[in-house]
Amino acid sequence: MRPVDLIGCGALNLDLIYRLPRSFPLWDELGPPGSEQQMDERVRQMLDDALAHVTPVRAGGGQAANTAHALARMGYRAAMVGRVGSDEDGAFLLDELTPAEGRLVARAGETGRVYVLLDEDGERRNLVWPAANDQFAPADVPRRPPRARYALFTSFAGDGPLAAQLTLLERLPSETEVCFDPGEIYARKGVKRLLPLIARCSYLFATEAELQVLCGLGLPEALDFLLNAGVGLVVCKMGARGARLVGRRVDLYVPPQPAEVVDVTGAGDLFAAGFIAGMLEQVGLEAAGRLAAWAASRGIAGVGRSSYPDEPAWRARLAEERGEAP
Repeated sequence: MRPVDLIGCGALNLDLIYRLPRSFPLWDELGPPGSEQQMDERVRQMLDDALAHVTPVRAGGGQAANTAHALARMGYRAAMVGRVGSDEDGAFLLDELTPAEGRLVARAGETGRVYVLLDEDGERRNLVWPAANDQFAPADVPRRPPRARYALFTSFAGDGPLAAQLTLLERLPSETEVCFDPGEIYARKGVKRLLPLIARCSYLFATEAELQVLCGLGLPEALDFLLNAGVGLVVCKMGARGARLVGRRVDLYVPPQPAEVVDVTGAGDLFAAGFIAGMLEQVGLEAAGRLAAWAASRGIAGVGRSSYPDEPAWRARLAEERGEAP
């Protein structure tokens, strides 16, 4: 396989996106807006019953998969490592991943799902049914992964797949720069479980709450801990308030871009895609932050991946950032 700009490794899910009214009867039994939780059989059955007469939008999902797909749409080479089921949903996901490369994705069992429940403000609650993702194992990792300029690791719901991710980490050449977005699920595992990834991490993407949960510390102390543990730059995502880029000698604020909010699902994944693309183009941290905010603003203007920016839009925005004539 040819070299790639990004290799992603994380859960691959079929997103079932439901836009629901304030009168939806289960709101009080689910987590707060922006939360993500793994379902047990009881919760899944309860949710299936409540949504039986609602038709969802089907879309490819998963943090690393969203970022890989976005980068590929923007004109870069990206590939995924992970696991889907050997079912129609798995075939749908691999098709949705295009133009990113899916040949390294293992296929067996039942494809994972995420029920994405959008309220009337566009805020979401994610309910995760891992299925095949929980079976992702070291045997699924290619012995010789393609050479990659960046590798992005994101969360799985179960404990077993982390061993497979660490196997991939060990097989990456030393020049591959590692990015890590723990999300809420991995943050709850605690920093000790994730130290091998953190120690090699060039860019760590996380929300303020995730950073504090991950480290069990207040935000300033969590940032200090991660930088001392080996992280090159912490990209602290603050939603509608923008983002901070925090390193040993840098603390930059990235303002949000105005956008019509339709679906915030994957906004952080688009932010990561725009940031990594900016670093691929060597535009510098401040410009990469602005490009990241732009990509995120484009993504939340549509449902699922429907409004992810394409290569012409990206090239036009990149030229604008560089001050080049159209």
